[in-house]
Amino acid sequence: MLVQPGAMVGASPANFDWSPTGAQLLYVAPVDNEAGGQQVLWRYDAGTGETAMVLNPSEHEDNIDVTSAQWSPQGDRLLVTGDTALWLLDLATGDLTPLAQGGSAKTAVMFTPDGAQVTYVQDNDLYLLGIDDGQVQRLTSDGGATVFNGALDWVYTEELATRAAQPAYSWSADGNWLIYLRLDETAVHSDPITDYRPVPAAVSYTRYPTVGTENPTATLHALTPGALAPPLEVPLPDGTEYILPFFTWTPDSNHALFITVNREHTELRLNMWTPQSGELRTLITETAPDWINEDRYAAPVFLGNGEQFLWVSERDGYMHLYLYGADGTLVRQLTEGEWMIDSSAYNLLTPGRPVHVDPAEEWAYFTSTRTSPLERQIERVNIGTGELQSVSPEPGLHMAYLSTDGHYLVDQYSATDVPPVTQIVKTDGSGKEVLAKAAGPALDLPQVQREFVTVKAHDGVDLYAQLVKPQDFDPNRKYPVVVHWYGGPGLQMVSNRYGTTNIFNIIERDVLYTQDGYLVWRLDNRGSFGRGHGFEAPIFGELGKVALDDQLAGIEYLKTLPYVDAERIGTDGKSFGGYMTLYGLLHAPEILRCGVAGAAPTDWSYYDTIYTERYMRTPEVNPDGYAATNLIDLVPELQARPLLIHGLADTNVHLQNTVNFVQALEANDIEFDFIPLPNSGHSFHGDGLVAALMASEDYLGQCLTK
Repeated sequence: MLVQPGAMVGASPANFDWSPTGAQLLYVAPVDNEAGGQQVLWRYDAGTGETAMVLNPSEHEDNIDVTSAQWSPQGDRLLVTGDTALWLLDLATGDLTPLAQGGSAKTAVMFTPDGAQVTYVQDNDLYLLGIDDGQVQRLTSDGGATVFNGALDWVYTEELATRAAQPAYSWSADGNWLIYLRLDETAVHSDPITDYRPVPAAVSYTRYPTVGTENPTATLHALTPGALAPPLEVPLPDGTEYILPFFTWTPDSNHALFITVNREHTELRLNMWTPQSGELRTLITETAPDWINEDRYAAPVFLGNGEQFLWVSERDGYMHLYLYGADGTLVRQLTEGEWMIDSSAYNLLTPGRPVHVDPAEEWAYFTSTRTSPLERQIERVNIGTGELQSVSPEPGLHMAYLSTDGHYLVDQYSATDVPPVTQIVKTDGSGKEVLAKAAGPALDLPQVQREFVTVKAHDGVDLYAQLVKPQDFDPNRKYPVVVHWYGGPGLQMVSNRYGTTNIFNIIERDVLYTQDGYLVWRLDNRGSFGRGHGFEAPIFGELGKVALDDQLAGIEYLKTLPYVDAERIGTDGKSFGGYMTLYGLLHAPEILRCGVAGAAPTDWSYYDTIYTERYMRTPEVNPDGYAATNLIDLVPELQARPLLIHGLADTNVHLQNTVNFVQALEANDIEFDFIPLPNSGHSFHGDGLVAALMASEDYLGQCLTK
């Protein structure tokens, strides 16, 4: 039954991009929705309803990456990348012309505002390429192994750029100025990643700032192409530690806007800089006593000629939309209530853009939890009156992308019993057209039964959960239970969506475990995403404690069900879920018989600065919190025999977490199982995923069998 990722669901269109003029949509999808098939570039005309193949990479000798295709500002050409060149595709003729041939990879590619030139990053330096004359201008010269110009290092990519689709630089509308982020990670210590397959083994290094150590130094610079003067260094507010890697300019090109955050993650500022005068102003300051979810903020959206802008903020406990004057004066709050605009990385078709505005600037579009925290519905608010309207009628989790002309939306959604559907919706409500439907389970496999449950935490707070049963569920039987959890901040496990393949491999586990005769249980504890900051904040300072308490309340509910075998409850978790597995086995041995810990952090002092300090501060500031969550020191109390799974090429949760935990197990004569995955990173794919699932199935079969 074990399959490769995607085979359980089928393929869905991705990488959507509306044309800057008209209503033509670029997207990437394999032919016939074949999971794992060759990605092909398509164009859909919303006016005519016609779909046509634009580019098939298999037909070209260069390894063309159609996932990076982008429109020229005039909407007549496309820019794509290859291994050895950039390529310009003329949509009228179909001609494919190579640009900037040779050399190393070219990334962060972008047209200049007039469409006459292209900027890109190569070897961590910025370059400017003339399309007609082929002339290349090197804009920066100090890029290298530890200096990144217009590009991101590991920690920025992992923790701050999950929503930033655009490169870490931005052109002013008139093309006279380019502002860019510069990261210098010289002072960041290196961690080795060893590939044991060759002889001798190959060692590579990742600059990885662990808690309390030096971060990459972030600075902001601006230049004028062709100018003899060196780039200007943009002044930063006092206390700046992080610069969010997305920027914007006022429509008149006179001012650049950027967002900064302090090291403690308690202060976020929207700043405006004027290149002509060098003046820096802070327009908006957001504060929080615990932490700010800076990765959910976005650049402001200007209206008209720049007299006003839209801003998303979590200041009232929920992410909502606010209207501001150009000088940073609040005009009014446009949305409010105990629900949130979803600006997360995982629920956007257009990363970095949680809010879309029609050309008439009448309506602002977004996805929200107003209907239910278990769903994401497309909604719009009238900027003038504040009227709210729902756009997506189908239940489930929706993602949206507004066309440039404001007449159409890409609406990609799914529900527990509906595989992903991609449709084009008219914003006036006059109709819709289905663009693609995922195939659903590609194998002839038994279906499962999923039901949502609301349980009470020990303090009375409602917690949302999901119980998964086999197709042939018999209420007169006693079933063992696999608690499949995550438990950490920023993510949501329980929602009305199809169990698509992702880091958690939800659908694979549901089918696998229910066929083995288990129930599968998921619960979103305090700290989880989707219910506002007040629901997240209780985890602050000691990761695991509140989460486990909520999870145990869910297990107590399970034990009341007549078909649950309370003596046979195990766990399966990955990443933070792996941490929760070990934390749960240590703190609730009388309840949890066994557990699978995949890629588990075992000591938060090993993890990166941005994530860990956001929720835990540093060991110097919070020694008790770090001591309470150091699982390695708690190993002598472990009673169960855990299964540990870790990718040997994991650059996120480094192998030292598992190695040091194993050493403590051995020192205390505690039995364990360990599955190392060669060449697997933090997300298990291909053979590594299959090996992890097989090992988990065997382990739980031994543990949960009477």
